[in-house]
Amino acid sequence: MTFITRRDFIKYSAVLGSLTLVPCRLMASQAANTSSAKGVNNYYLDHKQDLTDAFRGVVKSAAQFLEPELGSKRTQMITQQALDIFDRLLPEFPDVGGERNWVTKFIPIAAWYVALYQPMRANGKTAEDVGKLLYELKKISLQNIPKEKALEEGAKMFSRESLDEMRIWAAWTQKREYPANWVAYFKPGDGKEFDYGYDYTECGVVKYFKAQGVPELAPYLCLTDFPNSAALGSGLQRTKAIGQGDDTCVFRYKKGRPVTQDWSTEIALIKSRMSR
Repeated sequence: MTFITRRDFIKYSAVLGSLTLVPCRLMASQAANTSSAKGVNNYYLDHKQDLTDAFRGVVKSAAQFLEPELGSKRTQMITQQALDIFDRLLPEFPDVGGERNWVTKFIPIAAWYVALYQPMRANGKTAEDVGKLLYELKKISLQNIPKEKALEEGAKMFSRESLDEMRIWAAWTQKREYPANWVAYFKPGDGKEFDYGYDYTECGVVKYFKAQGVPELAPYLCLTDFPNSAALGSGLQRTKAIGQGDDTCVFRYKKGRPVTQDWSTEIALIKSRMSR
């Protein structure tokens, strides 16, 4: 496989930033007034081209990291197999509400990990290797987003409108209309330690990895939350994570607070827990 140009690398890796930089705000009217969502096949298949193009871009960027170690032939085999796997997985993505639900987008992203993991594992790589690969691609994508734009988008997360919408969204998840969905509880700020937060008692990504028979991927996907929050200036602290074996995910945001967690801090915790 021939190396893509730096311009193409930036273009493809930016897919990760554009898809996950800021939570797409759930409109209150959608959560409160929509009695039914598009079916799973309709929603994902209606967006099949965009989802496939996004993953194709991720795979091309991933090849940049894999080829120096694995060589052109093995890298080409891995990337083609990953694309084929993603294509097979897509029609079966679990329904979590489609357009009603801002976290719907994380199901296809979880499938990136699954699709890459299968051929990478066959070539001696681990779940951690997949997690690290996509973490590094995320960091690169964020570096190519203008700082002012990222901070502007991050500031919207703290607006009254956004907080009201997210409070409504969290209450909607508690109805458990979709078994594969997240279940979230909105936490108003305490005026000192955090501006707002969530406690998640169920995680759609963890459910998806378990359903695919690869629960070992669960600790890694959400590590990208930390560089993402650093770029946004949203000051994330996470003290518990279901993907790391806790019973709850505890997210707390404070505008402008430095983000002190990253791959290095979290991977040490993950390895410690795995060794028990």
